[in-house]
Amino acid sequence: MDEEDEARNSRTIIRRRWLQRDRIDTGNRLYNDYFLDNPTFPGDYFRNRYRMSKSLFIRIGHAILSYDSQPRPDYFKYFNQRYDATGQLDFNIFQKCTSAICQLAYGIAPDAFDEYLHMGASTSRDCLKNYCKCIIHMFSREYLRKPTEEDVHRLHAKHLEMHSFPGDHEGPTIMLEEVAS
Repeated sequence: MDEEDEARNSRTIIRRRWLQRDRIDTGNRLYNDYFLDNPTFPGDYFRNRYRMSKSLFIRIGHAILSYDSQPRPDYFKYFNQRYDATGQLDFNIFQKCTSAICQLAYGIAPDAFDEYLHMGASTSRDCLKNYCKCIIHMFSREYLRKPTEEDVHRLHAKHLEMHSFPGDHEGPTIMLEEVAS
């Protein structure tokens, strides 16, 4: 036996672990908790946990699923529920969007919701990556553009209307702009 054969035989083979995750029951629980007409958690819980209204969440999910420009980019196809290589039904749109939005809303690690969503870190990362691509593709022209001078004046007027503080209108002011990629 030569040195190369010895090295090959002495290597430890590390196999990827596979966990049986019940995607169907998890999807049903998520739907019952937040998306039924009479969910387990009321609307204010949804807004606090998702940092958006339920109607906006559903509108975004519907826009992703119904996007039909040809050719349809693969990141939109990612959100179609299908069967995986093992014959198991994939995560649904609610689960995938929940994973992505919670990562964005809380800035947490992709595997942080594994116990609730039963979704591994790599799948959760894929959800975030594809969700962001979909959002940028669909909404960048309308919502993710640089504000015009007219937008700044309108936003400033709205701010003054909502938060007018006497005496703050004269002198230097600071306007903050948030940028996300």
